Amino acid sequence: MSVKYGLDGQVAVITGAANGFGLAVAQRLADEGARLVLVDRDAEGLHAAAEKLGGLPVVADVSEESEVDGYVAAAVGAHGRIDLFFNNAGIEGRMAPMTELSVADFDRVWKINGRGVFMGLRAVLKVMKPQRSGVIVNTASMAAIKGAATFSPYIASKHAVLGLTKSAALEAAEYDIRVNCVAPGHFDTRMGRDLTHQIDPNDPDGVFRRVGQSVPYGKRYGTAAEVANLVLWLLSSESEYVSGALYLIDGALNAG
Repeated sequence: MSVKYGLDGQVAVITGAANGFGLAVAQRLADEGARLVLVDRDAEGLHAAAEKLGGLPVVADVSEESEVDGYVAAAVGAHGRIDLFFNNAGIEGRMAPMTELSVADFDRVWKINGRGVFMGLRAVLKVMKPQRSGVIVNTASMAAIKGAATFSPYIASKHAVLGLTKSAALEAAEYDIRVNCVAPGHFDTRMGRDLTHQIDPNDPDGVFRRVGQSVPYGKRYGTAAEVANLVLWLLSSESEYVSGALYLIDGALNAG
């Protein structure tokens, strides 16, 4: 049974809502009785999610300023406010050594994972500050605290998410707005599966097994529902004094 966090009637905006962590969080928020605004550039997946969960679907690319402002305006137009924001949309990009990556490879990841998170924060904080209330959770990654060969654009973008989270938390504190981020490790999502194909297109299942076995707790990949459990706690008043923090959820992978 899902824990009830008292989020009934609150207006929640979720980016990357068509799959993965976004969809799992949207499901939990729907169970809580929140009023959903679901955002994704995948129109088909987004409308399927909205049909299942209810809420307002807004097709938008988070790397485009006008479309970010548009999904925020749609939420305010429909509900008059924004109480909760899961700033989650992201991509993994291409894995390759820096010397083999183009500037376009870097920019593609940065536009969504870095600039998109910034623009989402900026637009939503413009709504939350006059309300003097709100809670934001950004999706970072364990990539926010470490480097990784052949994954530099993604690593750089997730370090940026952590920096943006800390800066936004300090700017928003006087308005009684909290901002945190979650940092998932290895999770069985579309992105996680894509990475196994990039690592070894001839044996992605073998990569999946080996990576799962590398996780100290459970010797397995995590599930999107487990990330949703953490995000819901951070969005709720149960985490009232928590702001500016990064929460690793990685089965002790980075504990050593």
